[in-house]
Amino acid sequence: MSQALIDELSKAEYASLSDQAAADAINAKTVTARRLVPTADIVAHATMNGYRHKITIAAANASNPCQGLAIDILAYIDSVKIQNVDMDLPETQEMLTAMVQCGFATEQQVASLDALANRTLRWVDHVLAGTQSAHSVRVIRDVINGATAKRTGWTQQNVDRYNATQAAIDAWNHGDPDLVV
Repeated sequence: MSQALIDELSKAEYASLSDQAAADAINAKTVTARRLVPTADIVAHATMNGYRHKITIAAANASNPCQGLAIDILAYIDSVKIQNVDMDLPETQEMLTAMVQCGFATEQQVASLDALANRTLRWVDHVLAGTQSAHSVRVIRDVINGATAKRTGWTQQNVDRYNATQAAIDAWNHGDPDLVV
């Protein structure tokens, strides 16, 4: 059980949810994380959006004031040594800004290129917790409730009563026809 799960389930938004509903909500939660971008993806983006051609022309034109930048960009993305690009490095961000300033790409194209580093993934995978079940939520809530009980002076009987009530509510919410709450 991870501390991230304990912290997440301690939030008020999960308090009124059944164990299964809380598990479903946690499993559905997503985050955006930054990743390294393969140079092949950058080359494909530049080609499909037409700015690689502009960079190639500028690199071949000695009278172009941005020739040095164009040569550097082509050397960088065509290098066999560089497999991935960290779009968050200051040097990379400076290069993206210079591409706009030199007219190689529009701000929208550069923003689209930078967005290649964004990866949406499930929150539980991001915190390395894996898919959660109603049972795992119940276990975490028991830990949370135990800590709360100690802070508020609950007896074990109070904790047991709370846990039994919550389990009955969960069973009722998920279709146990024999249960009357």
